[in-house]
Amino acid sequence: MIFFIKILLSSICLICINLNLFASNLKLEFEKNTINQHCNTVFKKSDNQLFKNSWTIDKINNYSEDYFHINKKIKLSISQLKRGSKINGIRYIFYNENRSPQLLINVDNFCSVKLSRLIIRGKNDRILSIANLSNDLTKIKNLDEFNPPLKMAKPFQGIKVAIIDTGVNYNLDFISKNISRKDNNTLLGYDFEDNDNLPYDIDISRSAFFPMHHGTSVSSIILREAPMSELVVYRFPRSDMCKFDELIRHIALNKIKIVNLSMGSSNQNDWDCFYNAALEYKDILFFVSAGNDGKNIDENKVFPASFDLENILVISSSDISGDLAQGSNFGKKSVDFLIPGEQIPVTDHRGVKTKASGSSFAVPRIVAMSVRILSFNSNASIIDIKSTLIARALKNQNVKFGWIPDPLDNYLLN
Repeated sequence: MIFFIKILLSSICLICINLNLFASNLKLEFEKNTINQHCNTVFKKSDNQLFKNSWTIDKINNYSEDYFHINKKIKLSISQLKRGSKINGIRYIFYNENRSPQLLINVDNFCSVKLSRLIIRGKNDRILSIANLSNDLTKIKNLDEFNPPLKMAKPFQGIKVAIIDTGVNYNLDFISKNISRKDNNTLLGYDFEDNDNLPYDIDISRSAFFPMHHGTSVSSIILREAPMSELVVYRFPRSDMCKFDELIRHIALNKIKIVNLSMGSSNQNDWDCFYNAALEYKDILFFVSAGNDGKNIDENKVFPASFDLENILVISSSDISGDLAQGSNFGKKSVDFLIPGEQIPVTDHRGVKTKASGSSFAVPRIVAMSVRILSFNSNASIIDIKSTLIARALKNQNVKFGWIPDPLDNYLLN
């Protein structure tokens, strides 16, 4: 049963015993029986009274059906996997006693398991890792950890740049070497979402089972184009955006001049505390992404890009010819620079080399330029940095200052 699994898996994970022993204790008979009972009613048209007698309908909409178990008091969400109008499979999501998602299982139209992911939780329902299970639901094939222990390394001394994002995979060699540390075992940055000093690259806002990862790819661009960068990494406080006040104060105390902020939203209220803190700390220069909605943000505002602050520079993505990239936001008043940001080589959270596109990946390119400016002149103010960048830009009708064709060129930076 799922309650037992949570306690068992969390404790075993914490004492780190062998995964094979760990996997042998999985007890998912209740979940397997439930899936078989329901799946057979869909694909084999059987009238399975046992399922109907055990579960009551909680909610039904166009996308899913939610059920509540009469005796076990747990929730089950069921959705059809379709291609066109044809049902190719079913997704089952079991929840724990706190109504937090715990187990996801996809089956095909033969009711065979094709994908299964089990969330392992610890104290206060906090996610520790996600287990990928075997198709017979008896073994853990591997674990995706959320906050792995930090590898020990000597502190790197370079040009400090703050990364506010989903975190980074701090154990990848190229990140570990350049990430800012207080000492061999402690990072200078912070996770303002989980309130710890391990800002690992995880974003579960869209799905706890399939987290997004963003910050590592962004950081990889900065490190490739400005290898003297010392990354001070902050995982942004999605659940309490007013922690931005503390976050920016931390940046100021560490005398960091440059901030990479490749994110935003249309809800201004989310960013009010950021605005107040950015307004207070005028000697910090924030490089912000314009977004990728294909709209004029002079008229259809996104934040923090649409804030009128002297210490914010807003960046959108161009193609190699200087035209606005497909889907990139623009605005003659709100967007400052166009930077080539399409098909940019990145290294993702797994350490896999790939390519990425969009304003999020244009931002770190101009941030890397700013780091190089500081490497030539450590006393450069944010006004000096802005002036140099503006001098590099070619006029463009879509943005305020213009297009920088080759952000790798050090022309005027030194």
